[in-house]
Amino acid sequence: MRRSLFAITALLFTATPLLAQEHGEGGGGGGLLSVNPGLTIWTIVIFLIVLAILSRAAYPKILGAVEARERHIAELTEAAERDRAEAAALAAENRQLVEDTRARVHGAVEEARGQAEKMRAEVMDAANRERQEMLERARRDIASEREMALDSVRRDAVVLAMAAAEKLVRRNLDTEDNRRLVRESLAQMAQTPARA
Repeated sequence: MRRSLFAITALLFTATPLLAQEHGEGGGGGGLLSVNPGLTIWTIVIFLIVLAILSRAAYPKILGAVEARERHIAELTEAAERDRAEAAALAAENRQLVEDTRARVHGAVEEARGQAEKMRAEVMDAANRERQEMLERARRDIASEREMALDSVRRDAVVLAMAAAEKLVRRNLDTEDNRRLVRESLAQMAQTPARA
Protein backbone atom coordinates (compact mmCIF):
# COMPACT_ATOMS: atom_id res chain seq x y z
CA MET A 1 0.00 0.00 0.00
CA ARG A 2 2.82 2.37 0.82
CA ARG A 3 4.42 1.63 -2.53
CA SER A 4 1.28 2.74 -4.33
CA LEU A 5 1.18 5.96 -2.26
CA PHE A 6 4.78 6.74 -3.15
CA ALA A 7 4.06 5.98 -6.79
CA ILE A 8 1.13 8.43 -6.73
CA THR A 9 3.25 11.13 -5.11
CA ALA A 10 6.02 10.59 -7.66
CA LEU A 11 3.47 10.92 -10.44
CA LEU A 12 2.18 14.15 -8.93
CA PHE A 13 5.73 15.43 -8.62
CA THR A 14 6.44 14.88 -12.28
CA ALA A 15 3.04 16.02 -13.55
CA THR A 16 2.90 19.32 -11.63
CA PRO A 17 5.62 21.14 -13.58
CA LEU A 18 4.09 20.01 -16.84
CA LEU A 19 0.69 21.36 -15.86
CA ALA A 20 2.24 24.57 -14.69
CA GLN A 21 3.95 25.04 -18.03
CA GLU A 22 0.77 24.50 -19.95
CA HIS A 23 -1.27 26.96 -17.93
CA GLY A 24 1.41 29.17 -16.60
CA GLU A 25 3.79 31.60 -18.05
CA GLY A 26 2.89 31.79 -21.60
CA GLY A 27 5.69 33.74 -23.03
CA GLY A 28 8.87 31.87 -23.06
CA GLY A 29 10.32 29.73 -25.57
CA GLY A 30 10.47 26.81 -23.26
CA GLY A 31 9.17 23.52 -24.34
CA LEU A 32 8.31 20.44 -22.52
CA LEU A 33 11.84 19.80 -21.41
CA SER A 34 12.69 23.27 -20.21
CA VAL A 35 12.95 23.69 -16.42
CA ASN A 36 11.68 26.73 -14.54
CA PRO A 37 13.58 26.74 -11.22
CA GLY A 38 11.10 28.96 -9.33
CA LEU A 39 8.15 26.90 -10.32
CA THR A 40 9.98 23.71 -9.52
CA ILE A 41 10.89 24.92 -6.01
CA TRP A 42 7.33 26.02 -5.29
CA THR A 43 6.00 22.76 -6.64
CA ILE A 44 8.36 20.83 -4.39
CA VAL A 45 7.44 22.94 -1.35
CA ILE A 46 3.70 22.55 -2.00
CA PHE A 47 4.19 18.85 -2.62
CA LEU A 48 6.05 18.44 0.67
CA ILE A 49 3.38 20.36 2.57
CA VAL A 50 0.61 18.29 1.02
CA LEU A 51 2.62 15.12 1.65
CA ALA A 52 3.12 16.09 5.31
CA ILE A 53 -0.57 16.88 5.75
CA LEU A 54 -1.58 13.67 4.03
CA SER A 55 0.93 11.57 5.95
CA ARG A 56 -0.33 12.96 9.27
CA ALA A 57 -4.04 13.12 8.56
CA ALA A 58 -5.11 10.92 5.66
CA TYR A 59 -2.53 8.15 5.26
CA PRO A 60 -2.95 6.70 8.81
CA LYS A 61 -6.71 6.58 8.35
CA ILE A 62 -6.38 5.08 4.90
CA LEU A 63 -3.77 2.57 6.09
CA GLY A 64 -5.87 1.81 9.19
CA ALA A 65 -8.91 1.20 7.01
CA VAL A 66 -6.86 -1.00 4.67
CA GLU A 67 -5.37 -2.95 7.58
CA ALA A 68 -8.80 -3.26 9.21
CA ARG A 69 -10.16 -4.56 5.93
CA GLU A 70 -7.26 -7.02 5.63
CA ARG A 71 -7.92 -8.19 9.23
CA HIS A 72 -11.62 -8.51 8.46
CA ILE A 73 -10.84 -10.52 5.31
CA ALA A 74 -8.43 -12.72 7.30
CA GLU A 75 -11.09 -13.24 9.97
CA LEU A 76 -13.65 -14.09 7.32
CA THR A 77 -11.19 -16.51 5.73
CA GLU A 78 -10.48 -18.13 9.11
CA ALA A 79 -14.22 -18.31 9.86
CA ALA A 80 -14.83 -19.87 6.44
CA GLU A 81 -12.08 -22.42 7.12
CA ARG A 82 -13.56 -23.20 10.54
CA ASP A 83 -17.02 -23.50 9.01
CA ARG A 84 -15.69 -25.74 6.27
CA ALA A 85 -13.90 -27.96 8.80
CA GLU A 86 -17.02 -28.02 10.97
CA ALA A 87 -19.17 -28.89 7.96
CA ALA A 88 -16.78 -31.69 7.04
CA ALA A 89 -16.90 -32.99 10.63
CA LEU A 90 -20.70 -32.80 10.63
CA ALA A 91 -20.83 -34.59 7.27
CA ALA A 92 -18.58 -37.35 8.63
CA GLU A 93 -20.71 -37.58 11.78
CA ASN A 94 -23.83 -37.70 9.63
CA ARG A 95 -22.36 -40.49 7.51
CA GLN A 96 -21.47 -42.38 10.69
CA LEU A 97 -25.00 -41.94 12.02
CA VAL A 98 -26.42 -43.21 8.74
CA GLU A 99 -24.15 -46.25 8.88
CA ASP A 100 -25.07 -46.88 12.52
CA THR A 101 -28.76 -46.57 11.67
CA ARG A 102 -28.35 -48.97 8.75
CA ALA A 103 -26.59 -51.45 11.02
CA ARG A 104 -29.33 -51.15 13.67
CA VAL A 105 -32.07 -51.55 11.07
CA HIS A 106 -30.31 -54.58 9.59
CA GLY A 107 -29.93 -56.05 13.09
CA ALA A 108 -33.61 -55.40 13.85
CA VAL A 109 -34.64 -57.04 10.57
CA GLU A 110 -32.47 -60.06 11.29
CA GLU A 111 -33.84 -60.28 14.81
CA ALA A 112 -37.41 -60.03 13.53
CA ARG A 113 -36.64 -62.69 10.94
CA GLY A 114 -35.23 -64.95 13.66
CA GLN A 115 -38.26 -64.37 15.88
CA ALA A 116 -40.58 -65.10 12.95
CA GLU A 117 -38.73 -68.36 12.29
CA LYS A 118 -38.95 -69.25 15.98
CA MET A 119 -42.66 -68.46 16.07
CA ARG A 120 -43.23 -70.46 12.89
CA ALA A 121 -41.39 -73.44 14.41
CA GLU A 122 -43.43 -73.11 17.63
CA VAL A 123 -46.69 -72.92 15.67
CA MET A 124 -45.68 -75.95 13.60
CA ASP A 125 -44.75 -77.89 16.76
CA ALA A 126 -48.04 -76.94 18.41
CA ALA A 127 -49.97 -77.98 15.27
CA ASN A 128 -48.10 -81.32 15.14
CA ARG A 129 -48.76 -81.95 18.83
CA GLU A 130 -52.43 -81.12 18.40
CA ARG A 131 -52.64 -83.39 15.36
CA GLN A 132 -51.00 -86.23 17.32
CA GLU A 133 -53.35 -85.65 20.24
CA MET A 134 -56.35 -85.70 17.92
CA LEU A 135 -55.10 -88.94 16.32
CA GLU A 136 -54.57 -90.54 19.75
CA ARG A 137 -57.98 -89.36 20.92
CA ALA A 138 -59.58 -90.73 17.75
CA ARG A 139 -57.78 -94.06 18.22
CA ARG A 140 -58.92 -94.24 21.85
CA ASP A 141 -62.47 -93.35 20.85
CA ILE A 142 -62.44 -95.99 18.11
CA ALA A 143 -61.05 -98.61 20.51
CA SER A 144 -63.61 -97.64 23.14
CA GLU A 145 -66.45 -97.78 20.63
CA ARG A 146 -65.19 -101.13 19.41
CA GLU A 147 -65.06 -102.51 22.94
CA MET A 148 -68.54 -101.19 23.60
CA ALA A 149 -69.80 -102.74 20.35
CA LEU A 150 -68.14 -106.05 21.21
CA ASP A 151 -69.60 -105.98 24.71
CA SER A 152 -73.01 -105.27 23.21
CA VAL A 153 -72.60 -108.12 20.73
CA ARG A 154 -71.49 -110.44 23.54
CA ARG A 155 -74.48 -109.49 25.68
CA ASP A 156 -76.78 -109.95 22.74
CA ALA A 157 -75.11 -113.28 22.03
CA VAL A 158 -75.52 -114.31 25.67
CA VAL A 159 -79.15 -113.29 25.64
CA LEU A 160 -79.72 -115.20 22.42
CA ALA A 161 -77.77 -118.16 23.73
CA MET A 162 -79.78 -118.07 26.92
CA ALA A 163 -83.02 -117.93 25.00
CA ALA A 164 -81.93 -120.77 22.77
CA ALA A 165 -80.66 -122.72 25.72
CA GLU A 166 -83.84 -122.13 27.60
CA LYS A 167 -85.85 -123.49 24.76
CA LEU A 168 -83.64 -126.52 24.52
CA VAL A 169 -83.57 -127.07 28.21
CA ARG A 170 -87.31 -126.87 28.52
CA ARG A 171 -87.55 -129.66 26.12
CA ASN A 172 -84.97 -132.06 27.42
CA LEU A 173 -82.61 -130.86 30.19
CA ASP A 174 -82.86 -130.33 33.81
CA THR A 175 -81.61 -127.36 35.84
CA GLU A 176 -78.15 -128.69 36.47
CA ASP A 177 -77.54 -129.17 32.76
CA ASN A 178 -78.77 -125.64 32.05
CA ARG A 179 -76.24 -124.13 34.39
CA ARG A 180 -73.42 -126.15 32.95
CA LEU A 181 -74.39 -125.12 29.42
CA VAL A 182 -74.50 -121.42 30.31
CA ARG A 183 -71.07 -121.64 31.98
CA GLU A 184 -69.56 -123.28 28.95
CA SER A 185 -71.10 -120.69 26.61
CA LEU A 186 -69.76 -117.82 28.69
CA ALA A 187 -66.32 -119.42 28.87
CA GLN A 188 -66.25 -119.83 25.10
CA MET A 189 -67.29 -116.25 24.56
CA ALA A 190 -64.65 -114.98 26.90
CA GLN A 191 -61.96 -116.99 25.09
CA THR A 192 -63.07 -115.98 21.60
CA PRO A 193 -60.84 -113.10 20.41
CA ALA A 194 -62.65 -109.88 19.46
CA ARG A 195 -62.82 -109.28 15.72
CA ALA A 196 -62.48 -105.78 14.28
